[in-house]
Order: sequence, then C-alpha cells, then structure tokens
Amino acid sequence: MAGIVVNVPYGGLAIPPAVQKRLPLNQNDLRVEHWRLCDPYLLALAKEAAQGDAKRGPWPLVAFPFSPLVADPLGLVALELGQTEETGPILLTKDTKGRNLPHWGDSDHAFLMDKTVAPYAQELKTQCLDQLASQHLVALITLRSFAAIPQPHERDHRYPRPQIALGSSDDHTPDGLTALAGHVFRTLGFWPQLNWPFPGAVVPKDLADQPRLKALSLCLRRDLYLDEKTGQPKKNTKEAVVRVIKTFLNLLGQELDRVAKIRINRAFPPKRPSSVIKAPNHAVEV
Repeated sequence: MAGIVVNVPYGGLAIPPAVQKRLPLNQNDLRVEHWRLCDPYLLALAKEAAQGDAKRGPWPLVAFPFSPLVADPLGLVALELGQTEETGPILLTKDTKGRNLPHWGDSDHAFLMDKTVAPYAQELKTQCLDQLASQHLVALITLRSFAAIPQPHERDHRYPRPQIALGSSDDHTPDGLTALAGHVFRTLGFWPQLNWPFPGAVVPKDLADQPRLKALSLCLRRDLYLDEKTGQPKKNTKEAVVRVIKTFLNLLGQELDRVAKIRINRAFPPKRPSSVIKAPNHAVEV
C-alpha cells in the first residue's frame, strides 16, 4: 500500500582529481569543510537502518557520492550559504569561510553536472517512480545532520538546538505526517522541532506533479552519535541510532499503509447488498 525512499544527499566525500587540483584548499581546510558540510557516518547509519527487519523488507536508499564542494545536488548547502534563493542542483561559488571556489566555464559546468548530479538525480527519480508504480502512497525521507552548536556559516544561531529537526514542504508534506513524526520522536525520548534549524523538504522538480509523493526532511543533531570535538563515533550509540531511524521508518510505513487503505476504500466503497428479494432459480425440465 505504501513505500518509502531514503535520500542521503550529503554523505559523500569524493572529489575527482581534476576538481581537487583547482580547489584553493589544503588538506586541513578540506577536512574542516567536509566536517561542516558532509556526514559519511550518517550515511553508514542510514544504510543499516534502511535494511529494515523481518517484517519489512529493505527501503530503497539513494546517496550522492560526491562532496558538495564538487556539486550541491539539491542546493540546500547553497541556500544555507546564501548563494541561491531556491533549491535545485548548483555549483557552490564559495566555501563556508567565504573563500572563492573554482569558476567553471559552460562546458566544464555541464560536464560536472552530467557526471555527478545527473546519475544521482536519475536514480532518485527512478526509485520514487518505481515505488509510485507499485504503491498508493510514497514518502521521500531526506536525511541530514547538523552540529549541536550553531556554526559561523549557518543562518540560524538559536541555541540550544533540538535533537531532531523535521523539515516540511507546503505542497508535499501533510500536517499529519509532521505530527506523526513529532509524536514518534517525542515518544522515543527526543526533542523534535519543525523546520528548525533546517527548514524545508525537497522533492525533485521532475516529481513535483506527483500528488501521491510525500516529503519529509529528517535531520539529526550530530552529538547523538558523534563526539563533535574529535569527530569520532560515540561508543555504544551506533546500534541505538540505527534502531531509532529504523523504528521511525517502520512506524511511518505502517501509518502510510493505514492512510492508503482508507483512501482506497473511500474511492472504491464496497457495494451495498441489494434490498430486492430475488426469486429462487428453479430449473425447468423439458
């Protein structure tokens, strides 16, 4: 009845050699930028959680393998840095410290987009359409993370920050979806907030006309599973965080199944029994 697609757009660190040669960053600069913009550990947790369990099979997971310094696949980093006013694939012009990134000509720009963003966008579209072809409702869950202490490049410096940030879209996130997510995380003992510190939930433009595709952004505060001073995973937290994500996906799937069944029953109500008393069918011998 319902499906889920897990999207991790900022878990990759790969930088093609030709791009890295032009970056005005030394190795320490690069580590700082990747620490602020990427989260490969979250990607590892998401891959494990998306495997599901005995009751639910694996959820499709799509991940962008490249660093956002190569290309920003959804434009969320560029939006945070004030380099764009709308979401969508884009090449960053500056890093988090304001240093200029390479300026690419039209042909190089097209080549980068074609080799990095295009395969990711196509896979995301394919997974969503495959789910929509076999399921009545589909939720696109975009996983991100954020620092416990606001970073200089971030727009929202309110503190303390929630442990879970849920992002919504006016067109693709029904109120019931955010209410369910908030209830699940509060029940599990977490502090969730809607659209803080990261607002919004992205749906690829090619899929914006799909009313059965719902979207939610799920952002985790990094200190839930990382020591932010050392960058090392906290001991004995991996299984707990995986279990939390998996529980959320399972409960979301169950609720979407319930809603899908209600919608189908409303669209195709069972026929009421006829009030006409029919005469018994007697065979006539010839």
